[in-house]
Amino acid sequence: MSIDTKRLSIGKLLGSVNEVFRIPLYQRPYNWGKDQWNDLWDDLIRLEGDQTHFLGFIITISQERQKGFGYFEVVDGQQRITTILILLTAIRDLAEKIDKDRAAYINNYFLKSSTIDEIEAKLILGRKDNKLFKKLVEKSINREEMKTEKIIQAYNFYLEKLQDSKLQWQHIYTKLLGSLDLVLMVTDSYYDAFRLFETLNNRGLSLSSVDLIKNYLLSKFSANESMLEECNEIWDSIIENIEDIESVRHDKVRFFRHYLFSIEYGVVPIPKLYSKYQKLIDSTDNILILVEDIWLKSEMYLKLYNGILGIKEVDDLLNTIVRIEATTSYPLLIKCLSENLNKEQLISILEAIEVFTLRRSICNISTRDIDRIYNHLALESFNKERPVSYIVDYLKRRTPSDTEFYLNFQNRDFTRSAQTKYILEMIENALTNNTREKTISGRSDVHIEHIMPRELVRKSNKVIENTWQKELGSRASEYSMFVNRIGNLTLLGSELNITASNYPFLEKKKKYEQSIIMLTKEICQEDKWTFEEINIRSVYLAGIAKKIWNFNNLVLE
Repeated sequence: MSIDTKRLSIGKLLGSVNEVFRIPLYQRPYNWGKDQWNDLWDDLIRLEGDQTHFLGFIITISQERQKGFGYFEVVDGQQRITTILILLTAIRDLAEKIDKDRAAYINNYFLKSSTIDEIEAKLILGRKDNKLFKKLVEKSINREEMKTEKIIQAYNFYLEKLQDSKLQWQHIYTKLLGSLDLVLMVTDSYYDAFRLFETLNNRGLSLSSVDLIKNYLLSKFSANESMLEECNEIWDSIIENIEDIESVRHDKVRFFRHYLFSIEYGVVPIPKLYSKYQKLIDSTDNILILVEDIWLKSEMYLKLYNGILGIKEVDDLLNTIVRIEATTSYPLLIKCLSENLNKEQLISILEAIEVFTLRRSICNISTRDIDRIYNHLALESFNKERPVSYIVDYLKRRTPSDTEFYLNFQNRDFTRSAQTKYILEMIENALTNNTREKTISGRSDVHIEHIMPRELVRKSNKVIENTWQKELGSRASEYSMFVNRIGNLTLLGSELNITASNYPFLEKKKKYEQSIIMLTKEICQEDKWTFEEINIRSVYLAGIAKKIWNFNNLVLE
């Protein structure tokens, strides 16, 4: 690895008259915000005397000289260097009213580079930002019209700071150029530059892993601008698809892991995801085809998460997969969509995943093997004569038995989660012979209700406290063992839920009688509500659950 490393002040970094920094097309647009702008400003104004402040690293790739200019492609550090030049632009514009010579010096030496015959911008940004930045430097922009743009917001932020600061702009200018340091790392090898980028930035964080994958992927097209542009556009579409999924917007790495599990054997932990993609990219004959395949799978992924395949029964089941937190099955489901399975086949697989997931969840089975299970199914099932039967049988053999499920269902604690609500909704459907006259699942105004209240003791209402305490008698100390059992839970409209509150059971019954939910109306047959009633109802509901989530209900190919 051949790298030239120098620690330089901002003045020396930008002061060479014929050097140009260029942000490659594949880099993301300028996205620093007020927090980062404030940090840089605070670093500046805190400096006293000969103090210096280290800003970090700039990794660059030296490129062939053109028309007398030395170009450096910025692999890492574009946000810092862009912000510094925006601040210098604001200082120049403020200086023009007071010291035109100083303003001209900033303009000619730090904002621009030159040879005898040519003038070039000191910094050339990516495709989305460069036109705007160039206009800002050339003072040909209407800042009011463009004030929603990050670059203009940064400029206005610093101009306001300079005007309001007790320190004169000359002091800020001097400290910026002389007291802020960066380490400039220069190599002529893309391979070395990206290894450096990986070393300095990859700490096993999800978002940085995705950025590293992107940079390594697009660097392969660095010598072909048209293909680089095409690949970058496809990548942007991939990210847009992922960001359209609310639940994974801040966890893009999930998609990239699932994609990998759908095409290659082996489960890769997050810290090793980037190196795995490096090997995948290096071993691919046509990288553009790989990027297009990732894009195609991101389209499928979006449809899976949002339940928008266009087949109602399938979409309903896809929404269930999200509700019961079974999205680890997506590597298999991506493969299923790639294989163009029909409606009946998809329904059988989705129902099998639901049974497998809920039974294991209720029985507290470790999830450590889940990724390996779905990775295996994605890669092996469609080599079999009957892939759907293979998938269902494979999941069934790794699912708790009827007895295990039945006993755990009646004795475990249930949280107030989307999964618990779904379970209660499905039991309600079973009680009403699945007529689905009441669409509970789509109504956010139906809540999980604790019949015996979650808080037995409330200082604010002694009457309620004494009533429940009296009802339970000497067994009140066992309260925590029963309050979250399935037998103590039901569904209730939000208005009824609020008014039922922590009141005594006989008062609650009056609210339950107003409900149209069978699961809740049945409770009205009871004269009292103690641990015995909770136990009896838990056993009753466990019996219904065992029939609902059962592999025997599945129709196979």
